[in-house]
Amino acid sequence: MFKLTIEAKNFLGRVEDKANIVLRRHHEQVTEFVDPYLKKCAFEFLKKIPGINYAAYGGVDGAERQRIVICPDYSEPEMSMAELCLVEFTGKLDHINSSHRDFLGAILGQGIKREKVGDLYPVENGFVVVISRELTEFILLSTIVIKGASLEAQLLKPNRLQPLQSTGKIVNTTLASLRLDTLVANGFGIPRAKVTSFIKAGKVKVNWQVVVDTDHLCKQDDVISFRGKGRIIVSQASGETRKGRLKVTITRYE
Repeated sequence: MFKLTIEAKNFLGRVEDKANIVLRRHHEQVTEFVDPYLKKCAFEFLKKIPGINYAAYGGVDGAERQRIVICPDYSEPEMSMAELCLVEFTGKLDHINSSHRDFLGAILGQGIKREKVGDLYPVENGFVVVISRELTEFILLSTIVIKGASLEAQLLKPNRLQPLQSTGKIVNTTLASLRLDTLVANGFGIPRAKVTSFIKAGKVKVNWQVVVDTDHLCKQDDVISFRGKGRIIVSQASGETRKGRLKVTITRYE
């Protein structure tokens, strides 16, 4: 099995507790929202435990952040067991330059923990958030403000969402290699000298895992997230220039 981070080990401890509850009480359990890395860790762990079934749901097809449902092996996991809720927030955002960070910040600013929140999707004049069902009433009564604009909330049914497609900013460049520090510097437009300290401080993740080695070699399709600045994807890395440098396409999302 791949090497586990401290975060993953702590999460697996909670997963094991829930699996034991399922085996003792014969009733399903659900985890907090997790990223693809923690989901992979959990699935590798759960497949070794007899007597249970499990699946993950995020409320929307292709969701990144999901909750894992664990139930007895004589029953099948269902999305309803994940206790998800989709809430749409809309308002007068026509002339406001808002981003995913603004939306997430507004939600977490209500005192909600990140593990209670799934993916956020932009829609016309607002966004949709997937959230734990137990927080539904609270979030519907909360005042969500984006750069001075108050938003109104309404419930949506799971998988009844048509989010806007985010194209991201395309950066075409040539690099000597796919070193992490080089990709972060080029993808986020930050001097390489500053990038080193950010990486070593644990602010950068590759495929949802913190990487502190600046010379870590990435590959095509890797997702690199930078705390507070968004993420980039190595969309393409193929071919060489006459000087032997790699032709790289980076897509940046804020």
